Amino acid sequence: MQRKQRAVHERKSFLSAGLAHSSVVLGSGELMTWGLARQYQLGLDRITEKERRAGTTEVNLEAPKDVHHSPDVVPTLKASGDVVTTVACGSSHTLAVTRAGAVFSWGSGAFGRLGHGSDADVRIPRQIEFKRKRIAKVSCGPDHCAAVSEVGEVLTWGAGSYGNLGHGDNTDQSMPKLVDGLVGKPCIAAVCGSKHTMALSQSGVVLVWGHGGGG
Repeated sequence: MQRKQRAVHERKSFLSAGLAHSSVVLGSGELMTWGLARQYQLGLDRITEKERRAGTTEVNLEAPKDVHHSPDVVPTLKASGDVVTTVACGSSHTLAVTRAGAVFSWGSGAFGRLGHGSDADVRIPRQIEFKRKRIAKVSCGPDHCAAVSEVGEVLTWGAGSYGNLGHGDNTDQSMPKLVDGLVGKPCIAAVCGSKHTMALSQSGVVLVWGHGGGG
């Protein structure tokens, strides 16, 4: 409780809101989440190393509370010792980027949107494999995600039925995949809409792909 009270007065550095959950990065680099929890999008579960050695897995955890009405620190990320720099909330999943350039995801895994190679749900924040790429920024749509590496590469994954992943097809991707059309066009940002995606290049050009309905 004391930690929560201190967090109210601590400087905040970043925040994000999903469909029914929210998150904030504190100046200390801790991540706090609150809101709807039934699809594990808050990431508040934790298995200690001792429990893991004893065979405890996510399957053994109790069902989560439906809702958390006040912010709680995401314990797994705090225990890692790394500092969270930015966060993105999707409809029922969450991504967090650390100062080391690592990305963690958790929540509903539908359409492969967690980036772990399957559509399985994840209760405890799990690092996404980016093949040694250091990630600077992430964005979440309802069912797909995008990341920008420190050198300006754009990678996307999740639901791709509207061409919103930018890979020239309508296929879902369960792991991050480089957007080949942006190779040689370093980007400083990428954002996900519901069925489309946008990227901003270092030269100030906006590039868009996906569903064109509504203009």
